[in-house]
Amino acid sequence: MRMASVLLRSRKPQNEADVPFQEVLPLRLKSHVSGKTDKTSDVACLQEMAVLFSCLKTHDFNESLCAKEVGTFQRCYKVYLDKKMAKKETSSKGVLVAGKDLNYKQLNKVLKKYPTSAQS
Repeated sequence: MRMASVLLRSRKPQNEADVPFQEVLPLRLKSHVSGKTDKTSDVACLQEMAVLFSCLKTHDFNESLCAKEVGTFQRCYKVYLDKKMAKKETSSKGVLVAGKDLNYKQLNKVLKKYPTSAQS
């Protein structure tokens, strides 16, 4: 313990001039983006589902006593599906919406529109 505190006190920050920068990969964007990370598992209406399950548990899974919670969950899920379909339609048309998250197809379209210059 004492040795560690002695070593930590004597350590000085490293000088940036002593560590030269070595470019391992080129410092420019690629001309395309893969679609691997675009597949997200988004959970819809998690709060409403939790409320529904707690109601069902308290009433021994009798749905007639939890009609309000079932209706709330179904409305939330319908809104979620409508939003998902609208997003799918806009992405399939190739419409680029400024300030929104773009999927990989839309990003590739933008990158083709503005290619990076080759560095030598």
